[in-house]
Amino acid sequence: MKMRLALTVACLTIGTLVSATAAQAVTYNLSGDYSDTANPTPNGVWSYVYNNVLLPHVAAPGTANPLNPAVSSNGYFSTGNDLNSNTPDVLKAQVNGSSAGENDGDFLKDDIVIHSPNDATKALTIVWTAPSAGTISSLAASVWYAHSAVTRSNDVTLSSTVSAITTQLAAWTISAVSHGDRSTAATFAGGPFNVTAGDLITLSFLQTTGQSFGSLNGVAASVNFAPAATPIPAALPLLMTGLAGLGWAGHRRRKQAA
Repeated sequence: MKMRLALTVACLTIGTLVSATAAQAVTYNLSGDYSDTANPTPNGVWSYVYNNVLLPHVAAPGTANPLNPAVSSNGYFSTGNDLNSNTPDVLKAQVNGSSAGENDGDFLKDDIVIHSPNDATKALTIVWTAPSAGTISSLAASVWYAHSAVTRSNDVTLSSTVSAITTQLAAWTISAVSHGDRSTAATFAGGPFNVTAGDLITLSFLQTTGQSFGSLNGVAASVNFAPAATPIPAALPLLMTGLAGLGWAGHRRRKQAA
């Protein structure tokens, strides 16, 4: 009876150890994970970087602008809370474009909308940072022009930085005539990618040469990520060998008793 109890406890222990090694895949979604309270926390793996510095979280716009209804009352990410002069901007649309000075082909409620920097020498970058070693089974991204009220242009680059090596995955010019609305978005789909903790996926936005101002783009991105499995404890094979020995000993005792 005692041996059976010991075997049961040991088996449960092994089951716990083995299940602990299994990695649970997770999907990170730029819009679904968005929080308008801080950067990068609680946006977690996502952050917004301008000129190599985290873009601050600011209060809701303080001056009149047609885009104001799209901005949360909790604020958004920018260098200041004046949509007329402060760029770049990152926000999650609270209304469809037709209720915020644009049209519904520009963006819909819950779309991520950015305004590229008015400074042509500096980029806005959306960054996904690997939380641990693992595999990106699939990466999807789409970008479109979301500023039909004006005619402007951005250069957008999608890249990965793995083990300190940066690789360009895609590059587009986003304008009124190139990927000019949600229905004609520039898209990327790829994977798998093996990554270590701290490796990056980046989307960078820079106004096209010759432009006087940045412009609005809609952005969607998702990363399906599976953390690397935890190594099986070194003692587990010894434990399994011991269990096998106990089982054999119990079998022999029962046989002799018979």
